[in-house]
Amino acid sequence: MFSCMTRPLAKTPFYGYFNEDQLKGWEENPQIVTLDRCEIREIDFPEDNCIERLNLTNDQLDRIPSSIKKCKRLKALNLEGNRIRHIPRWVMHLDSLEEITLNFNQLKPNRADIRHLSKAKQILIGGNDIKKLPDNIGRLHCESLNLAKNKLHSLPKSFANLKHMKSLIFYENEFEEIPEVLKGFKELKHLDFYKNHLTKIPDFVGNMDGLQQLFLSFNQIEVIPDTLRNLKHLKYFYIHHNELHFLSEWIMEMDSIERFGVGFNHLLDLPDLSKMKALYEFDAEHNLLERFPWELAEKPEMEILILRDNDFVLSDKDKMRLIQISKTININY
Repeated sequence: MFSCMTRPLAKTPFYGYFNEDQLKGWEENPQIVTLDRCEIREIDFPEDNCIERLNLTNDQLDRIPSSIKKCKRLKALNLEGNRIRHIPRWVMHLDSLEEITLNFNQLKPNRADIRHLSKAKQILIGGNDIKKLPDNIGRLHCESLNLAKNKLHSLPKSFANLKHMKSLIFYENEFEEIPEVLKGFKELKHLDFYKNHLTKIPDFVGNMDGLQQLFLSFNQIEVIPDTLRNLKHLKYFYIHHNELHFLSEWIMEMDSIERFGVGFNHLLDLPDLSKMKALYEFDAEHNLLERFPWELAEKPEMEILILRDNDFVLSDKDKMRLIQISKTININY
């Protein structure tokens, strides 16, 4: 039985108070339930439901509805944009749960919350104004942790136990350095410290052998250390909006990089990046470049080249040359 705020809808396998438009598509795909901006006051699920993905977003929930414990097949639970403060104990008994999203709630995780989240493989708790993580954070078994848009500036020692992590996102926090507890994270594939207060890249980042994506933009980094040349699997490297004055010659050895962003720095010149075999997208806008990198513009693999707001002086012949090049790649200068 189901009732909504406007009129009852028959033959629905749970009840609550919603706008009936929120449940369009339910009968066609009962494995996925999405209730967004519903102002839920009550919800109950039957014991035999087959829900695998449940989205209760922006519903003004103060707590996680306890009837979700009946969703034995639940793999992904999205509770973004509510007012949830704590994780109930029963969450740790959702054996099928792989992903839980709690972005933009009022969660300030304590030791009990960490225990209750310990089985999830992917945890997203961004935008909760978290200033400090519990000292038992190392009990998590997740492979992906998103802590974006919080107020973190350090990590507990037990964080070092999460060495099997594949993805870590600290976008828009208050770190002044990349914490040393990450030193042994060799299985990490994705590391994001966008919009922090970093001034340097520690050498141990070069030992993260599996790293494929490194996002360090919007910091105050002055130098790319040569230890990063060890990252043989790095594909995306974004370090725009920093304080770089040069790129070392060894950067040309990084054959795996496909996308490279160094815009909004203070670069005066570039090495011959056309030697980076996999590179097909490069952004160096808003620097101090005087020499136009023709070797990049004519690199057969290039697809996108962004060079606007530099100090190039181009002759009419150069401009005609670029018009011809722009027929094969997307070039902005």
